[in-house]
Amino acid sequence: MQNSNAKKQLNRLHFLLWTVKCLLAFVLISDLQLGFAAAQDLSFREVLTAPAGAIVPLEEAVLVGKPLTFTLSGNVGEPHWELGDGESGEGASVTHTYQKSGVYRVVLGSKVGDTIDELSSLIVRVHTPESVHLPQVLLDTDARNEVDDQHYIAYGLFSNLDVLGINSAHHGPHRINHYGAAQEPINYGEILYILELSRNSGLLDHRTENQIPKVYHGAKVPLDVPRSGIWSDTQPIRSEASEAILAAARGASPDNPVWVLPVGPCTNIASAILQAREEGLDLKSRIKIIWLGGGPERVNGKSFNGTNDPWSVFVTAQSDIDFWIVLENPTGASITMDKRVESTLYPGNPLGEYIEAITPAKEKALFDVATISTVIGNYLGADWLTLVEPSVVRGPDQEYRWEKVDYPTNVRVIREVDHESMKADFFDTLNGNPTELKPDTTDSKNE
Repeated sequence: MQNSNAKKQLNRLHFLLWTVKCLLAFVLISDLQLGFAAAQDLSFREVLTAPAGAIVPLEEAVLVGKPLTFTLSGNVGEPHWELGDGESGEGASVTHTYQKSGVYRVVLGSKVGDTIDELSSLIVRVHTPESVHLPQVLLDTDARNEVDDQHYIAYGLFSNLDVLGINSAHHGPHRINHYGAAQEPINYGEILYILELSRNSGLLDHRTENQIPKVYHGAKVPLDVPRSGIWSDTQPIRSEASEAILAAARGASPDNPVWVLPVGPCTNIASAILQAREEGLDLKSRIKIIWLGGGPERVNGKSFNGTNDPWSVFVTAQSDIDFWIVLENPTGASITMDKRVESTLYPGNPLGEYIEAITPAKEKALFDVATISTVIGNYLGADWLTLVEPSVVRGPDQEYRWEKVDYPTNVRVIREVDHESMKADFFDTLNGNPTELKPDTTDSKNE
């Protein structure tokens, strides 16, 4: 009984520290005067012009010890390359051999004197033969919004998936009680905190230092609907996150595309899609998207994520890229747990204690976790998606409704999942026993 009371006191302390940390972050960011007025400023929105040059996408997986050539597309004066491992090069193309496996961010810039103006980037996963088959993912989260975000980040980190990076995003500046335009920096800080707790828990030991994902700042506000009402006329919000998505796409070989997993608004991914159109970059064979959000009938019905930027969901759906939608409501498409009777599922380390402490003592849907499970289940050929409907997403003139169709489409609405199988995989992974991801030789992979 004493141990139980001590654990409850520890949980309360963790929750109090979490609350204080968030309040301090809010005060600090408020001091930077990131208010609603700034959210309407174009400089704050980071709406910039398209770069003059870009890195030509790769076509094959990259292996340790194998020479690789990076080439620019466009007209760039004094092109300069930073190759991510401390090496650099000059010219329209550079050939380089990576000596260690890991994730590297390659930057193309224009050199003017001692200054380098960054123009384009590429995220390259350098493989060993044992890792070349692993699914690649890019996480995209409004991490401080809800407790399922922390579960989702931990699931990705402790799994055997290749996590190329983690993007931060807003979660609806129109919601005054959710910190307005200061949201994204707070969410960014929460991601860093989860990474710190993960290190302290010893649960990142299976990843080398250059496999610990970098964190990228994302959009602070939603997309504006263009006056024309045409999705392709939308102005993207350029950010580190939207560029990271493009960088991951440029570095992905078409036989192993990157899964982008937004579990907040779709602002970052929609912006990347729009930027890719400007650049002439074909994303269809290079990324797949799984979004957590939406209600039973439409994007912004009974859905926190759906109301934050419904236009970005519409833009994403029109892109012809594979777009899986795990419905936020009804909760048949999510994992649920109740820590009052299932607290032993959490590991007894700093991360496990933290996310248990911030999880309310009631039956709770861990919505975001299902996006990671979808990637793993799809790779394993497991039947974890039990009700999936091919659909189209209608525009605001039709209230952003889903419409089930009987013809091939890029949009799949996931209405029900195998809750128990996904839940078991999640908590096994959180406790340091991730599913082994062996090469998949079935014909169903990535269909």
